[in-house]
Formats: sequence, C-alpha cells, structure tokens
Amino acid sequence: MAEEPRRIRVLDGATIDRIAAGEVVERPASVVKELVENSLDAGARQISVTLEDGGLTSLTVDDDGHGVPFRDLPLAFERHATSKIITAADIMSVGSFGFRGEALASIASVARVRCVSRTADADMGGMLEIEGGEIIRREPAPRNRGTTITVSDLFYNTPARRKFMKTAQAEKRAVMRLLTQLALANPDTRWLVRAEGETLLDLRPASSLTDRARDLLGASVVAHMARFENAKGGFSVSGLASRPTWTRGNREQQYVFVNRRPVDNAALSQAIAQAYRESIPAGRHAVVIAFLQVPAGEVDVNVHPAKTEVRLLLEREIFGLVKSALVDGLGLRRAEDLRPWTGDPAPDPEAPEFRNLPPHEAAERLARAQDDYLRRHFQRGGSAGFEFRGVPRGQGELFGAAALRAQQSAGGATEPGDGPGGHAVTDGWPGAEAPLHAAPFWQLHRTYIVTQIRGGLVLIDQHNSHERILYNEAQRSLGGAGVPTQQLLFPAHLELTPGQVQAWQSHAGQLQAMGFTIEPFGGQSILVQGVPASLKNWNEGRLLLDILDDLAWDDKPSQENQVDLLASYACHAAVRAGEPLTVPEMQNLVDQLFATDQPLSCPHGRPTLIQFTLGELEKRFGRA
Repeated sequence: MAEEPRRIRVLDGATIDRIAAGEVVERPASVVKELVENSLDAGARQISVTLEDGGLTSLTVDDDGHGVPFRDLPLAFERHATSKIITAADIMSVGSFGFRGEALASIASVARVRCVSRTADADMGGMLEIEGGEIIRREPAPRNRGTTITVSDLFYNTPARRKFMKTAQAEKRAVMRLLTQLALANPDTRWLVRAEGETLLDLRPASSLTDRARDLLGASVVAHMARFENAKGGFSVSGLASRPTWTRGNREQQYVFVNRRPVDNAALSQAIAQAYRESIPAGRHAVVIAFLQVPAGEVDVNVHPAKTEVRLLLEREIFGLVKSALVDGLGLRRAEDLRPWTGDPAPDPEAPEFRNLPPHEAAERLARAQDDYLRRHFQRGGSAGFEFRGVPRGQGELFGAAALRAQQSAGGATEPGDGPGGHAVTDGWPGAEAPLHAAPFWQLHRTYIVTQIRGGLVLIDQHNSHERILYNEAQRSLGGAGVPTQQLLFPAHLELTPGQVQAWQSHAGQLQAMGFTIEPFGGQSILVQGVPASLKNWNEGRLLLDILDDLAWDDKPSQENQVDLLASYACHAAVRAGEPLTVPEMQNLVDQLFATDQPLSCPHGRPTLIQFTLGELEKRFGRA
C-alpha cells in the first residue's frame, strides 16, 4: 500500500537552529573562526585562543574588545540578531567580518557555551550559560573589558555530526592554519594560542606585514620575498611574494585576502599561477601573501554561509590587476632570461673529445666542461626555481649502487648476456625484458630516457622512475632496515610555520628512521644535523620544508599518513624533469628501477615507462 505523502509543516526552532549550525559550524576551526572574527569586529587588540583535544573537548577565545552589555547577552545568541547591518541594502556594503547574526546561535545550538563579557562603561560584567540553545544560567560576573567565550562538548547533542570529526591533532592543525591567516591579516593584534598547556603561537603586535610574515613563515622565507602593489579603477592589491628562487610543492603558503577577509577564489589563485608560469617549473608554487582591496559594492561576501568564498563582480579586471602586480613587482617579465633551456646539449662523456683521452685526463676535462655548462645554463636557471643537483664527475654515481646490489641479491640479472640474446630478464613489466646493458641511452628533452629492447623501444620518465626507487628505499628504512645518515658540516637552522611544526612533531620518529637527524631549537625552529646519506637534493633544507608543507594539513589516519610521507619524500628528492643526465646515470637509474618490486609506476600511480613494440612502429610506418 502506497504511503501517503507527508504534509508540509514549519520546523520547530530547535531543528531549524541545528540545520543552520550545519551550514556554519563544520568543526572546531569553524567555531574559532566565528569567535575570533567577532573579537576583531569588536576592536580587540589582544586575542587568546586555548584548545583542549584540538577544540573537540573545549575551546576558549578571550579578547579585550568593547564587550557586550549584560542586558544584550541573551540577544547576542538569538538567530539573526546582529549589530553589523540594519537593512538588506547594508549587505552589499558590509565592512565587518560577520553580519548574518547566525554564528553564536548556531554554535550554542550544538554545544555547551559559557560567555562572560563586560563593556568599558559598566561597573560589572555579565555571564551567560547555554546548552543546546537553551539559556540555563544568567548572572553578573566580574571581568575586565572584553569577552571570553568557552565552547565545550561540540556536537554533544548531534552524535551523527560528532563521529565525523577528525583526530584532535588534525583539528588542531586546522585551527592553526586559520589563525595563521588571521594573524597575517591583523599584524597590529597580539595573538596567543595554547593547547594542552603548550604555547603554539605567541605573537606580539608587528609594525608591518613583513615583520608579521617573518614571525609566522620564518626569516629564511621572507628573505626570498619582495613587495608588490598595483592599483586601478578603485581596486588595489599589495603584499609579499617569493622570488622564483623560493618555491613550494603545494599552495599551502598562498594566502589571499579580500578586504582583509581570508578567501578562496579560483580566479585569484589562477592569477598568481599565471604570473609565475614562465619563471618556475610546473608543480612548484610561490609563497604569496596578497591583500586585495575592493569597493564594498563590487564584492559579494554572502556566497557561502561561512564566508570563505566571495564573488568578485569585475573578476576579469581584478585577475589582470593581481597578475600584473606580481609580474612587475618581482620582475617576472624577465623570465625568458632565467630559463635554463638553450638548445645546446650538456657535455657528453661518450663524445670523441673525451672518449679518446686517457681516463684520468678525460675525467678532469669532463668535470671542467660540466662546471662551465652549469655556470652558463643553470646558475640563473636555479634562481628560476630549478633545483639542479649537479652532474656527477667521472663515473656518474648520482643514484648509487645500492639498488644494483639489491638486484643481485634478489637474483636479478645484472650482466649483459644473462638473458636470451644478451638481454637481462625482469619479470613484471611489458615484454619481460630489461633494456640491453650494452645498448645506448638517449635523454629526450632532459625528461625521458630512450632505449631499445629486443621487441621495440621504451620511453622512461626519469622523475617518476627515481620516485619509485626512493620510495622503496624509504619504505625499507621504516620497515626496520634504516638508512645511513650523513652529518652536515654546518647544521641547518630552519624556521617552521605552525603547520610545519605540527607535521614535524607528528612524523619525527619516521623522519629519523629515514635518515634525518633533527632537534628542536626553540620556538618554531629546528636544527637539522644529518640527512640521508644517499640524498643529493637537500637544497639547504628546502627539501625538508617541502615535505613538511605536504604533511602540514594532512588529516588522514596514521597509516595513510605514513604513505603520504614516503611519497612526499620521494617526489621532492627525485631527479626532476629538465635535469641533464649522463649515460652512466641513465644506466644506473634504469637498473635500480627494475630492482624495485613495482617498476611500472611511481608511488602516485603514474607510469614510469611506455613501451612501443616493433609491431606498433611498423604499423605506423606502413610496414605492417
């Protein structure tokens, strides 16, 4: 029997509040955002945030703003009660962070809330306690001017929402990322953040954006940054951006603000990417802090309940404004002078000018030729973001012999003639045969290795292949094998962002097993005294910073987190597209690749090689 359709009815207030809460309050970081933005709107010059279990058990925001009168405290927690706007017309000209009047009501409907506040002209402050949206206590309470709000047991009355919360560590990282953004946008505010009795952030008011960026991102990052600005037609943009000498493996250190509000906007992100397109390699990203000022009527901040997304009415014009500001401010129009590719090949040790000399003299002459090539083509190329690791002199031991020994111990063929017809045999890849050891190798566009096999030819991606090799080595080290550590002659002092600190603390043991020797050095600094002995791409610490960037906001379970650590290490340490390799280096890389257990793909699932059979080639040339 068909069920009768339900009648339309108006929902009760409690259900409405909890539905509204789902739009505004997603996790503890959402609560902190709403409360801290209220503090900033209240003119606070000192804001303190305290977390317990990442904010899941409790979080407190304390400020010295103008406070809320005792008589208005209950009204502050009513839905659509606000002092920010009066009429609908005010929405398009709102200058404050919050204006909907939903945040406090939404938070109070899904948590236990205690608010104590006092205005400057009041003799006594007031206290209000709310559970699940119901006021259970209201009375006078002593306090200096300002407001303290404590939110406990978030989602205690909506267990379905509670079970979707991530770990306390992940929630703490999300809060720290949010507060990093807000602290950058408000350098004249004092910030103090504590969790489980530990001080995570202690920032005194800064006199400039540069000083605040130095406190949060580290002096080593800011040293590579330059100011940029541009203005046109009532719009303006300004901020700090890294030169092409300093890049990251992701966009985590790109902070964009519209009228001091941290936002996500695809057009602005694309403008940054376009500005750097010709001066840094694909897959690398600049560090950018950009403040866009837009007339209130030209931006819609009402697109998303949490106000993290905005709609720009003149998006095309603003795109050009941001891009040109970066290009002009950092001199990126000269990108064509920074690119390393010139068309002339790197010195080839197999060339007659080297091959016909005695070995010792040939090695010396090759080394001089390589040094000259690097000076001419990669000195400025390095400043364009290319992390060139250097061409080894002599026998080309860039990738070492560890994997060759592993292949021998595993019973793999390592000498010409081990397989039928002089081919080394390797199971598990198309054709079941490795390239001829005696066969020549060519490097195509300094990205792919080309070699022949009995049944055709193979194109090998040098970066993907080296990723697989390094991933397997690191995996063995975490399995208990360990790797040798090379002590640095001069220990590297690195300043970390709050997110990088969290990532280092979460993965300290794993990094140590992989060969890194790291010690705390006070505040947000670490001292790196040793690195994996086989690592050639250390790049004065940038490798480790890239890895920590990748892991800084990772919310995955520990097992998946470990996989991400290994994949990040392999990606950042691997030889890159665009780096020239000698023939011995290419031979060594290929041998090590086929000594791994999964030679056909990198840790991210991308193929390491593509095979073309003779049959395919004959068909393309009309021979079939």
